[in-house]
Amino acid sequence: MATISPEFTKTTIRGQTVTTVLWEAVATGDTLNSFGLIDTAAVAGSVQISGTFGGATVTLQVSNDGTTWFDAKDLSGNTMDATSNSYFEFTSAALYMRPAIASGSGNDVDIILSLRG
Repeated sequence: MATISPEFTKTTIRGQTVTTVLWEAVATGDTLNSFGLIDTAAVAGSVQISGTFGGATVTLQVSNDGTTWFDAKDLSGNTMDATSNSYFEFTSAALYMRPAIASGSGNDVDIILSLRG
């Protein structure tokens, strides 16, 4: 059981800066640190969740106080949770965001957010 902090990359594509946030090699029981959306100045994003799930569910969560967490919703109002390779698009005004993983065993999942301001 590891504590995994997000890794940040900024890339400029056709004059627009895109922030990528990565939690890599996530497994059930890991603690996944959150990040402040305000730090990225993002208003729109997407998440790609892929890897070996081993029965796990990965959910994207949001919070305004960094303590109480709620399941994030995609543009259609559906909870962004995955039990297999998945992709979602979203907008959020929340202050904090993080993924969470529950159940399963023998999993190895990567969660990649792309954020645009």
